[in-house]
Amino acid sequence: MTLIQPRLLKLCLFLLIFITLHFNSQTLAASNFINSETLLPAREGSLLLNGLFTDFGNVPIMAAAFLFLTVIVLWVRGSSKCKELKKLKKEAKELTKKNAAKDKFFSIIAHDLKSPFNSLMGLSEMLVLHSETMNPSEVLNYSKMVHQSTTRLYALVENLLQWSRTQMGTTDYKPEKLDLNILTGNVVNLLRLSAQEKDIVIALKMEPDLLSYADSNIYSTVLRNLVGNAIKFSRVGSVIHITGKKRADGMIEIEVVDSGVGMNSEQIEKAFNIETAHSTVGTFNEKGTGFGLILSKEFVELNRGSIQIKSRLGEGTSVKFTVPSASIAVN
Repeated sequence: MTLIQPRLLKLCLFLLIFITLHFNSQTLAASNFINSETLLPAREGSLLLNGLFTDFGNVPIMAAAFLFLTVIVLWVRGSSKCKELKKLKKEAKELTKKNAAKDKFFSIIAHDLKSPFNSLMGLSEMLVLHSETMNPSEVLNYSKMVHQSTTRLYALVENLLQWSRTQMGTTDYKPEKLDLNILTGNVVNLLRLSAQEKDIVIALKMEPDLLSYADSNIYSTVLRNLVGNAIKFSRVGSVIHITGKKRADGMIEIEVVDSGVGMNSEQIEKAFNIETAHSTVGTFNEKGTGFGLILSKEFVELNRGSIQIKSRLGEGTSVKFTVPSASIAVN
């Protein structure tokens, strides 16, 4: 269609020029013949015949002009339809790509859900069959492992539910004035037990009076995922640093820094991409889906902030994200 339209336009222009020149020359020849050979001496008769030939000569010109305008209208309409068709094809292609990525992602989640369930089934079976012959320390040890499996399973399911809400547009976003010093401390305290299992120290250093205008649940989910990742990929006996400060642009910046296994440039590039999500094992063989960073990015953006990663393989990772300060919301 796009190739035919320019050809039709050129053909129409050629016909218009040809018809105009042809009939103008014939009209002029006829008019000269009448002026020299006519038997009507009256000036009014000659003017009448000349007018008739002039009008006769205008008829094909008007027809060609009409044809020209018609082709232009058809060409414009065809062009708009072609653009709409291209747009629809592009959207369909993107939708197919996204659906394929989500299918792949859900297959990863389904696979990784099996791991904590298998652990729970195996550990609970051991307790049921052998609890009477076990000493108290063995029962306690198995109970701790059951707790760890259920905690990982709950975190995975919770992240999945929250991400599904963001995809459906049903996430509750209720911004309010938050004291990030208190909220960050609460999240860190909940994760200290997981850190202690690997002898990891969480060092919290926040500027005073960090007041933000954001959704508390969304902020807590982001921080919990980032600190959880830092614990997962940190080595035994290391330190995780969490800092908070107010920037000159009015945004509050939270940074989580670990000295763990780190990432290369390719892994950083894929970190927020659902199409390349994959499960990565932690330093204590902890299971995961690679889903935490994807969810964190979407939640940070819901809170009108941004997130970035800096990392070096074998040296550790730094993740920074921002939230609006209360002063921005007031202004």
